[in-house]
Amino acid sequence: MKKIFLSGILFTVVSCSSYKPISDSEREKIISELSYIRNIDQEYASLPPKEMMEKYGEANAWKVFETKRDSVGKDNQSRIKRLYAEYGYLGFKQVGEANATKFWISIQHADDDVGFQRTMLKAMKKEIGKKNAHKNEYAMLEDRVAINSGQKQRFGTQVTYNKAEQAVPKNGLTDSMNVDKLRVEYGLPSFKEYYNQMTTMHFEMNKKIFQKRGIMEPKLYK
Repeated sequence: MKKIFLSGILFTVVSCSSYKPISDSEREKIISELSYIRNIDQEYASLPPKEMMEKYGEANAWKVFETKRDSVGKDNQSRIKRLYAEYGYLGFKQVGEANATKFWISIQHADDDVGFQRTMLKAMKKEIGKKNAHKNEYAMLEDRVAINSGQKQRFGTQVTYNKAEQAVPKNGLTDSMNVDKLRVEYGLPSFKEYYNQMTTMHFEMNKKIFQKRGIMEPKLYK
């Protein structure tokens, strides 16, 4: 709790000061670091690799994998906080569209520091107004903050699965009647398209387990 509080103070102070302009040489270094952050994040975003499973066994492999993933996540957060403190929000104008996504991804995955996510959500909202950040990524971060705060989500980007292993909105939606209109506005696919995609992926990843339970195909939205 103490670390989160101090982090909040840091961001409050920084937000009131001017950020350092980025030189061409600094931009190259920043982009290189953002590429590292993105690559290591994705390496630990899914399942333990086959080699790890074979070396440790499934149960122990997951423990090793999750420990490493947590360590990677904290290191990435530290890197993003340092970059933000020095240069401000790194959007399209600062690093280009693809690299802006690399800056965002570790913020999206910083579930152990919701205060940090919330602070960056506010910063990102300002950049959306300047057309300097991806609207769909803002929507995903807003939903992530809502979920991590025990609230319903506006866009339905964060899923969980019901007893039939069908994707459903985690914590529910604030306005299910108008969610598709909102999703279009923020560059997201329709609710049905997205949730059927997530349901299908979930089924394919766990097909053998589900078939043993009598679930022979994904339950899709009609």
